Amino acid sequence: MATLKNAGNMDKNPLILADGRWVGTHGIGRFSHEVLSRLKNISILREGPPPLSIQNLFWQPYYLYRHKNKYKLFFTPGFNPVSISTMPSIITIADLIHLYGPEKQNVAKKAFYEFLIKPSLYRALKIFTVSEFSKRSIAEWGNIPSEKIINVGCGISASFYPDGEKHDPGYPYFLYVGNMKAHKNIPRLIHAFANADFDGKLILTGERSPLILEIIQKKHLENRIIFSKKLDEETLAKYYRGAMGLLFPSLYEGFGLPPLEAMACGTPVLASNVTSIPEVVGNAVLLINPYEQDAITEGINQLVHDDALRKSFLRLGLERAQVFSWDKTAGKIQEVLDEVVF
Repeated sequence: MATLKNAGNMDKNPLILADGRWVGTHGIGRFSHEVLSRLKNISILREGPPPLSIQNLFWQPYYLYRHKNKYKLFFTPGFNPVSISTMPSIITIADLIHLYGPEKQNVAKKAFYEFLIKPSLYRALKIFTVSEFSKRSIAEWGNIPSEKIINVGCGISASFYPDGEKHDPGYPYFLYVGNMKAHKNIPRLIHAFANADFDGKLILTGERSPLILEIIQKKHLENRIIFSKKLDEETLAKYYRGAMGLLFPSLYEGFGLPPLEAMACGTPVLASNVTSIPEVVGNAVLLINPYEQDAITEGINQLVHDDALRKSFLRLGLERAQVFSWDKTAGKIQEVLDEVVF
């Protein structure tokens, strides 16, 4: 991913301090990079501890206090707490997966959200999120007026387009893009894949885990499940284009970028019919119940054997992908920021 340029360098005295410490290859990191690289009238904060670290709880308030007369607003594209600040703030929270996802919850996470994130949302002038599903969840959890929460959506990087080089490993394959956390539903996906009428392979972009490796061994899939190395955007686009389809049976998403990226590359998608995913993909993918293993298997079989269905989803996916862009997302954010500082 390219290094952030000095967004806002057209302004000698930018009025908005934007937290650039989130930029990276993960979901919030990509959101941060795409948005901050497009915004005007901002100065990007690059120094300091990681935004979710204990150190930041003490460092950030002091830093904002020192610069309270220089900037009119602190904007963070992530969910680092801003519960104590002498500077007005706008915070971004993509989802509440740490509270409502299938991962085992712990006391520390619940306390973090209750005593640090929730006061930050009350204090913030506005709250950005990325889907109507997340907007409803945040409003209900925090007892926050819905008009204070603004759905800015997500976009698609310029790297993802249909007419480009395809990954060709010498065998047909389905692709999964994401990590191996519990909400990604990988054990059920592997079991479903094992039962599908498909002789090819499944490429997973996430890191190996003992649980996943144990399932693969028990199902005798050592030669059919491939773990890829970490992929940059250009390489990932090649993997999308070469795949029979993207398999995305996630149990919880605040948005879900991989289905959108795959559609932009002209790749059919099988995805879950829960949380934000139907809202994002519309009728352009094959939606399945991610809790039913047989439904995932049947969906894979449909993508393998129904050429008309594949072609339909390819066309619909390309059309749907045009709805989303990082320019639109950044434009919505810029409009709100400008309303606050001018």
